[in-house]
Amino acid sequence: MKNTILAKFKEDLENKKIAIWGLGKEGISTLQFIQNNNIKYKELGILDQKDFPEIEGVKKLSNPGELNKYDLIFKSPGIVADATVIDVSKLTSQTEEFVKILSKQIIGITGTKGKSTTSSLTYTILKKYYPNTVLVGNIGIPCFNAINEIDEDTKIVFELSCHQLEFIRYSPHIAVILDLYPDHLDHYKTFENYINAKLNINKFQTDDDIFIYGKTCKKYINSKIKNNICINDFIKDRTITTNNNSIQILDDETNLVGEHNFFDIAVSYYICSNMYKISNEEFKLALKDFRGLAHRLEYVTTKDNVSYYDDSISTIGETTIEGIKALKNVNTLILGGMDRKINYSNLEDFIIQDENLENLILMPDTGTRIYKELQEKGANKNCYLVTNLEKAVRKAKEVSKKNTICLLSPAAASYGFFKNFEERGNKFKELLKEL
Repeated sequence: MKNTILAKFKEDLENKKIAIWGLGKEGISTLQFIQNNNIKYKELGILDQKDFPEIEGVKKLSNPGELNKYDLIFKSPGIVADATVIDVSKLTSQTEEFVKILSKQIIGITGTKGKSTTSSLTYTILKKYYPNTVLVGNIGIPCFNAINEIDEDTKIVFELSCHQLEFIRYSPHIAVILDLYPDHLDHYKTFENYINAKLNINKFQTDDDIFIYGKTCKKYINSKIKNNICINDFIKDRTITTNNNSIQILDDETNLVGEHNFFDIAVSYYICSNMYKISNEEFKLALKDFRGLAHRLEYVTTKDNVSYYDDSISTIGETTIEGIKALKNVNTLILGGMDRKINYSNLEDFIIQDENLENLILMPDTGTRIYKELQEKGANKNCYLVTNLEKAVRKAKEVSKKNTICLLSPAAASYGFFKNFEERGNKFKELLKEL
């Protein structure tokens, strides 16, 4: 069976001129897949902004224009493709090739926020009762790395970013968009472009497929397929009711806190119960074991009667709001990071109205902008402008009230200051150990 799946990929790629554009984690994975599986290509070229060692049988390319002579251009996520330079009809990716061949086995999950938690939770529950289940995608596992593990019965949970979806021409059998908020506007320039990239997850579905989405997506969706499901229509208080079943999830039955996480649980339950016939008892047992992911409202430590939480994953205002609501007793908030020109009005208004939140520690670049905008709105908060995370942590220790919470929830990307949100969250933990 596994050889049959591999044969389909080989058939799709062989006897073609293939280019790999970007030699990061996914680009390296594509190269290794071609080499390790003896893909018989006509020519293989690689374009990367950094120099790399000579590779036998590989041509080094020096500029994007050279890509056009290839039949397939494997573009890495996040690279901006200029249609005036690149023949976008030749663009493909690991995601596109994977979904093209395995769409009927894929649960594809995207959204501005919550996709990693929902994907990991859904995978964890399915894996417990269907051992032949894999998790791939934006979670940090290039999908080509899993091809040799997959047969025709494998269930595939695929976390999908907007960048992975931007140019695809195939959609998964079960497609999920959790939410849509302005993000990555430095790449997409407009919110509409960003939304269109996300909506590709459903664009090529048919009536045999299933589309699940949250209420924040509803106004952007015009899908005509039969199985359109707004998951919020199935949620009331702490109860989820599907076509065939109903379940109540109490606070002590999950380690995930906050209404946004309950929404993620509801999506997983709908999929696991309706599509894969997992019972309520089985679902609750697996849910209780799920500890959540690092840097997502993760409790770190308590020092001098102040509890510290790491929500470094938060890169937009809406997730910071949800984090504060979930923890309920946030006295000090650490904000700031790369400025991608997103609007912080909702976050600023929420901060002003939250009586428990007394201290704002603001880091560049967005922290400076939020500070100015809060001053213009007449905010009555203690605001501390600092230049880096280390100074933010020391200031938090100094000003946080006892028996409250200090939350790192930056509402901004980490780039320019850290490699990614994981590095930022890990640095926060290290600094707390040193206090």
